[in-house]
Amino acid sequence: MRQQVVPAYHSKQTDENAQVCCGCAILPLSTTVRGPAPLAQPGREDIVEEALYYFRANVLFRNYQIEGSADRTLIYLTFFIQQCLKELEKHPGKKEASRALTNLAMQNFAAPGQAGWHLGTLFPGGTSAQETGTSRADCCCRAS
Repeated sequence: MRQQVVPAYHSKQTDENAQVCCGCAILPLSTTVRGPAPLAQPGREDIVEEALYYFRANVLFRNYQIEGSADRTLIYLTFFIQQCLKELEKHPGKKEASRALTNLAMQNFAAPGQAGWHLGTLFPGGTSAQETGTSRADCCCRAS
């Protein structure tokens, strides 16, 4: 019997004109925090909302064919959401959980190409110290 292959969900965000940092598209965000990401248009789903929507389905896939830099951003956000959920398991109260998530977002983390980077070769390393610094401080959900 032939097994049916179900494709993973890819980002609907257009990354054609997006700035790219360590292979991730810096896409518009619905936020009031300043950072390298442009502001999303009101009423339009941003990449973080898309990652939350597809999280449950995408974590079940063993293989994922990357179609662009927006997909890398989606992968990174899926991984970060998983880290947040893991952290929330340890903190039953709302205040403690909020504090733990803030601390998680502020932690130093390995950038693509550095020792300790958990997502292996899915992401190219930074081409410069500035790009690696941008990914460390500002890329993806760390700026939101």
